[in-house]
Amino acid sequence: MGSGTAICQYSEKGDPQPLGVSDRIIMGDGILQAMQAIGLGNTAPRAILGHEFGHHVQYENNLFDNTALTGPEATRRTELMADAFGTYFLTHSRGEALNTKRVLDSAKSFYQVGDCSFSSNGHHGTPNQRIAASTWGASVANEAPNQDHILPSMKLDEMFEAKLPDIVKPDATK
Repeated sequence: MGSGTAICQYSEKGDPQPLGVSDRIIMGDGILQAMQAIGLGNTAPRAILGHEFGHHVQYENNLFDNTALTGPEATRRTELMADAFGTYFLTHSRGEALNTKRVLDSAKSFYQVGDCSFSSNGHHGTPNQRIAASTWGASVANEAPNQDHILPSMKLDEMFEAKLPDIVKPDATK
């Protein structure tokens, strides 16, 4: 794929002229090399993939359109949800079963690229909001009474939507 750092998703869902290519998530090897160079090569690529797969779950469940939010608030919601969904998967005993502390330490490092561009339509959430979303996702996985049960995506979404105001609140007035 070359040395690009791009991460993209491809889906033909809703395409009037599909090519017959399956859904996929593509990461350039540059992002993998960058994570390795800063000492996050073991966990960060899986966290990035988990986040992007969170977006795939959103696409499959029409969660991008399932909100009254618009503009930066809508983008922030979907990005924070992808952080939460990805971390839920990474820390769940039936997912990647990664150590929560390692996942969150890794997330803290690369979430520093979160943004404070509150009026930008590409707003991903502040670094604090992104780590709060991931911490919440890990807590849902780790505190589940039945560790063998995986929550259905729409149940996880329902729980996330209820928690979102608390996740964004500390930085909402900036």
